[in-house]
Amino acid sequence: MSASARRILKRRLARYRRDILLARQQLSAADNGEALHQLRIGLRQLRSLLRGLSTLPGAAPLLRLSVQLRQLACAGNDWRDREVRLALLQQAAGAADSRAFAAWRRREVTALQAGRLDLQQQAMVLDQLLPALQRACAPLLAQRNRRLRRTLRRALLQTRRRYRRARRDWQRQPGDALLAHRLRLLAKRLRYQIEAGGKLLGQRWRQRAQRARDWQQQLGDERDRLLLLQSIERDHIPLPAAARRWLEQGAGTNLGGLLQAASAS
Repeated sequence: MSASARRILKRRLARYRRDILLARQQLSAADNGEALHQLRIGLRQLRSLLRGLSTLPGAAPLLRLSVQLRQLACAGNDWRDREVRLALLQQAAGAADSRAFAAWRRREVTALQAGRLDLQQQAMVLDQLLPALQRACAPLLAQRNRRLRRTLRRALLQTRRRYRRARRDWQRQPGDALLAHRLRLLAKRLRYQIEAGGKLLGQRWRQRAQRARDWQQQLGDERDRLLLLQSIERDHIPLPAAARRWLEQGAGTNLGGLLQAASAS
């Protein structure tokens, strides 16, 4: 395509940087449960873009900084899982609420508010990390447009091969939680890498991104539900019996649809 790879990638880099900084600022808001989610999305998008540039000559500083990004993203995983758990449990409980569950819910909300404040402190490193990443990207984005497009396409094809292999493995063993988790992560990675390419990629790649997003969503919903059931027992959450039955009955409802979608893909 005639679009300038340098211009598009610079715009993507600037957009991801703005989104990450905005989410970091919102982490301290007690009523903003989506801030952590948006921060993790921004970090993942940025890391997907950097992954495509990491094979260019002179990318060693970029790789070192990317490790720090990953560490920060991992720091928020447990708290995000707890936010998802709270939302799902509140949905499951519905009208079947109980005094014990209401008391647990209040304690969990307080803990999540404190956790977001702690993560905000950890995320202050972004004030130095993001400018450093921008400086590390500058010489890489000065490469010729043709070379940048070729590098991004090579990274995309590598991720797509791994994604398709993971999907075949999961189809053979659909009950394997580890295979499902790997497939979901690779679907997410493929989707974000395609989105980072923007107008450099054609309609066919955008359709692939949409399919990968659908897989990510469905597998993610199933994983959240299964992990939720495990955490109820582990953390002794006083969930009303009716809500527990609802969760247990729905734990495998997505599997048939996922297998049908896999056969049609």
